[in-house]
Amino acid sequence: MFNHPFVERNYKNKIDEGGCKMFLKRVLFILLAFLLIAGLAFGASEKKSEKITIVYTGYPGGLTAYWAQMAKYMNEEAKALGVKLIDLSPTTADANLQKQAVDNAIDMGAQGIIIGAIDNRAFGESLKKAASKGIIVTSVDTAIDDPNVKALAQTDNLASARMMGQYIVDHTQKGKALILGGTLGHQTGDARRDGVKQVLEANGYQVIFRACDWDDKKAYETTINELDANPDIVAVFGCWDPGALAGLAAVKEKDRLGNIKVFGFDGLPAAFKSIKDGELTATVKQDNKQMAHVIMKTTILLIKGQEPPVKNLLIPGVIVDKSNVDKFLSE
Repeated sequence: MFNHPFVERNYKNKIDEGGCKMFLKRVLFILLAFLLIAGLAFGASEKKSEKITIVYTGYPGGLTAYWAQMAKYMNEEAKALGVKLIDLSPTTADANLQKQAVDNAIDMGAQGIIIGAIDNRAFGESLKKAASKGIIVTSVDTAIDDPNVKALAQTDNLASARMMGQYIVDHTQKGKALILGGTLGHQTGDARRDGVKQVLEANGYQVIFRACDWDDKKAYETTINELDANPDIVAVFGCWDPGALAGLAAVKEKDRLGNIKVFGFDGLPAAFKSIKDGELTATVKQDNKQMAHVIMKTTILLIKGQEPPVKNLLIPGVIVDKSNVDKFLSE
């Protein structure tokens, strides 16, 4: 068809040039597709490697060993589960500072907030704000009566306090009993007061209740005053171990340890030692390790949009006295 040498050569060059362009286009398309796939895979890998961030704010650990343990257990569980935990617990028992910590957690963009409340009534609109941003809020040790708090792990305070009330009945003579309480309206303190009070009054005891705001010094001073005003007191119950030990110090100060028995609630090492030494009669052991582990796992499941096995876990307490204290001292 193309007999002229120049025309035939020119036509072949055009074919070669067109084929080369087509080849280059195909190579470029393959490279772009590869880069797109690699980019998506890298993005997915990056997203997968991003750690969940949870903020914890609890009662100040520097004020009581129970909360120092709680913070330790929270960190252990977060590390074990591969999540980032930021501890914004205040250093003083100031509910306003704890509310600010919750607000800071919201502003930081945390995916979850775990609260061990100083005052379970203090959070106001902060919980609603967290919910509006899709942040999961849960509570540990103390219930917060708010629909935006999605889960709770705590001691069954009322049942455990009733158990302690019966123990007091079984180990003291009938008479007056002094209860050293926390802050009025605080969920755990009220439950512990009510549980012991109900059982004692049902068994003919006269109960004297004094709110001490979880303050050891106030518990000591209150006990001193009440022992002066009521020389026939036969039992002192502290709603928290440091308060019970402060009451015990007052009983010893008045040289009344021979006829007054003192009881606590928490299960702290100092209380176990006092029981071993024959001074504190008994305490209720709370399992704050289980609380921390359960609430951390539950919070993570909720962040991932999964349903946890239990949203409100009530853990029974255990009476610790001279018969079993060695077991707990060795843990």
